[in-house]
Amino acid sequence: MKKLLVQIIFLLLFIPILYSQNNQERLKFDLSVRYRFEIWNGMNAKNYGDDSPSAIGNLNDKILLQRVIPGFTYSGKNITASFHLQDSRAFGWSLSENKYPDLFKVRKTGTLSPNYTMNPQEEYFEIYDLYLEYRQLLKNFTVKIGRQKIFYGDYRIFGPGDWGNTGRWTWDALKISYKKGENYIDAFAGGTKIHDPLKISIPFTNTEYWGGGIYSHIILTSRLNAEPFYAFKTQGSADYIRTLSINRNWAGFRLVSPEKQDLIYDFLYAGEFGRDNGKRINAYGYFAKAGYRFSSLPSSPVLSLRYTYASGGKKSDDVIRTFDPAFGASDKFYGWMNIVQWSNLSDPEIVLELFPLKKKMWVELKYNRFYLPVPVDVTILNTMRIIEGKHHLGDETDIFIRYQAFKKCQFTGVFGYFKPGDIEEINLKDPEDSFWLAFQVLFNLN
Repeated sequence: MKKLLVQIIFLLLFIPILYSQNNQERLKFDLSVRYRFEIWNGMNAKNYGDDSPSAIGNLNDKILLQRVIPGFTYSGKNITASFHLQDSRAFGWSLSENKYPDLFKVRKTGTLSPNYTMNPQEEYFEIYDLYLEYRQLLKNFTVKIGRQKIFYGDYRIFGPGDWGNTGRWTWDALKISYKKGENYIDAFAGGTKIHDPLKISIPFTNTEYWGGGIYSHIILTSRLNAEPFYAFKTQGSADYIRTLSINRNWAGFRLVSPEKQDLIYDFLYAGEFGRDNGKRINAYGYFAKAGYRFSSLPSSPVLSLRYTYASGGKKSDDVIRTFDPAFGASDKFYGWMNIVQWSNLSDPEIVLELFPLKKKMWVELKYNRFYLPVPVDVTILNTMRIIEGKHHLGDETDIFIRYQAFKKCQFTGVFGYFKPGDIEEINLKDPEDSFWLAFQVLFNLN
């Protein structure tokens, strides 16, 4: 009841602002409904290969994920305002909040409180967005304030994390944008929200991080675009994290070919510096891609070779050398099974993309080979430890198919297969292969 009252109050404050504008402006109802059925075999988000009675969750989950986002968007000549709710549920999930109420709480090791929750699948009746945007406040300038999604480029530094049922990164921020032609520069500051299924997150309160950044897009030549960026992150206002001392910074750039060019090249570098709870940070990550689009062939196939690297370090080191991926997305880049992230990672991959049915369909076949540069003291999914002297974590093969059947309806199918590399025994047994299968339908009314 408290959540409902808070949301009604926000709506009552919001509607008068919308109707105060002239008749040229319009209010419309929006609805996004997404269902995804997932079949897991041999792992879950917190456990790889351990089927002992005391292990976390079920290794063979069959989950129905539901995400519903209803709300309103008001568009005028220079003003856009938006208010949407989000309800995210996971039916049949063995890691659900009612089975493991503490599993996704972030806290100091060995303690129960203080803590905050970052649940990737469950969040009930939450505020999805609540913002006001004013365009042409000054020539070429736009100002946007409130709860919003902020993402740029290939999503590696600033991404929405939208594949997850709750959506990893949602900002309560002030953003100022300058755009002239295809060139732009954005600057923003604010906080990122937590994901607690039992608590509503009021904008600009109970944040996981305070932070922000600058991101720009510049056309250097007809064959090269540049995207310099800067990001910073400090402790937020949520319980536990506010007791920490975090000052993380990233500076870097992306050099990328124009989107429609057949010859494809992409390079991104990010250096990380600052301090985290008394330790100095000296880390870095980069991504390189080279490929070619065979536009004269049926389905316009794109073949590319890619390499992702992120520095690693030991927990006992005086300097933090393990790269943190800022506010980046992690779903499609490092395998769809979400076993690794852009941190302490060496990941060569080969990718084939096809665009059949007049580009209404996107088919991606990819192969990733995961290595950990510094495997000491590292445990993946609570069970996977690399054999001493080795670095190979395993290999993942993915098939991703997305079909835009109609303007408002989209279908997606994904299959992922992981083969462990040089991994120690798990529960006195050699680690076995695992797979994941997903079918998704997305309906948008806007």
